[in-house]
Amino acid sequence: MNIKPTAPHLNSYIKTHKQDRPIRPVINNIPAPSYKTAKLLNKKLQQLVNLPNTYTTKNSHEVALDLHNIRTNENHKLITLDIKDLYVNVPVQGIVQITKFWLNKDSCDITITEQTLHILEIILKQNYFQYNGQYYQPDKGIAMGLPISSTLAEIYLQ
Repeated sequence: MNIKPTAPHLNSYIKTHKQDRPIRPVINNIPAPSYKTAKLLNKKLQQLVNLPNTYTTKNSHEVALDLHNIRTNENHKLITLDIKDLYVNVPVQGIVQITKFWLNKDSCDITITEQTLHILEIILKQNYFQYNGQYYQPDKGIAMGLPISSTLAEIYLQ
């Protein structure tokens, strides 16, 4: 638990690789009350849920290394997919139900499943941030910047 929690702050980063330079809103969740819990639950979910088709990357360096090791010929095609505004459009109740599906599919103990989902719901209910002295709570989506967001997005996509 954070000793002196504060409201998460909204940061914006310019997408320099995109035309017209749109911004990427990222919530700094480090001082948030649920940050450490979300970080721990993220590790546990990655251990409990065995997703069959995980094709995400952490950064461009990882992509470059993976591409370097691929053997191709003239009959191969390479594609990449980028889902526009994925995090802010993930339905919160939907992600809880899908996570339950994957936990049950992987034969998790019912107590572990119930506790995991309960903690997940608590974390997702704390989806709020502060900007210019005002507090906001989006009515849908997950925050980019929460330690568990990328895992939840992957579970949702699967």
